[in-house]
Amino acid sequence: MTPENEPKDPQVICSRLGTLLKPVEALVLDFDGLLADSEPFHFKAYNTVFERYGHSLDPDEYWVEFTSKGTGIQGEIDRHNLELPASVNTIRQEKFKEYSDFCNNGAIPLFPAAQRFIELAKKRFTLAIASGSWEHDIRAILKHADADGLVTTILGKAPDKRREKPAPDIFIEAASILNLPPEKCLVIEDALKGLNAAREAGMPCLIVRNKLNMKIDFSETDLVIPDLDHLVTHLEQKT
Repeated sequence: MTPENEPKDPQVICSRLGTLLKPVEALVLDFDGLLADSEPFHFKAYNTVFERYGHSLDPDEYWVEFTSKGTGIQGEIDRHNLELPASVNTIRQEKFKEYSDFCNNGAIPLFPAAQRFIELAKKRFTLAIASGSWEHDIRAILKHADADGLVTTILGKAPDKRREKPAPDIFIEAASILNLPPEKCLVIEDALKGLNAAREAGMPCLIVRNKLNMKIDFSETDLVIPDLDHLVTHLEQKT
């Protein structure tokens, strides 16, 4: 049975998108898994480091626990009762380097519809990217895709400044920078941790499905759509 917030009929999707977008003045966008096809590279980076210390990640478990729920390195250690010869911080720092190498060498593409979506969306809304990745990695991916400058407000990882999703800090800061109340900012996400952060921030949330989040329960969000193409089609019709 299809959840009420996840219609399949294109006309119903278009109508529901129109209702959701009507009161909105800004779109606050996740990056990994929404605009950039970067999640497989996060997995590769994490797995490279874990294998360095004698443990391999299970991809299916990773997509749920790391990507969507955000339980991270400590969650992996706890679930598998691991005793590793490296601290959580060491693993984290080594992973950052592995992933940044992918970003800087142009290995990570944007999704096919991402650039068109941004171009259309910025004609109607103020845009911000609010991501758990480092800002320099986000900008490197955009630069290699010839898309740098499309979004000027980019908030990335800032562990000394704010908590990460599912805490609402990054979305609250984005609304403050955009000088808008939370209810006027629509969060567009692909992960459960992002949905939970948006709800706690008092923002409506649109979830975009992808090949990695098909089994995640997003029943608490405002609307779930099959892919970014549906949003592009809607914006093209309304432009």
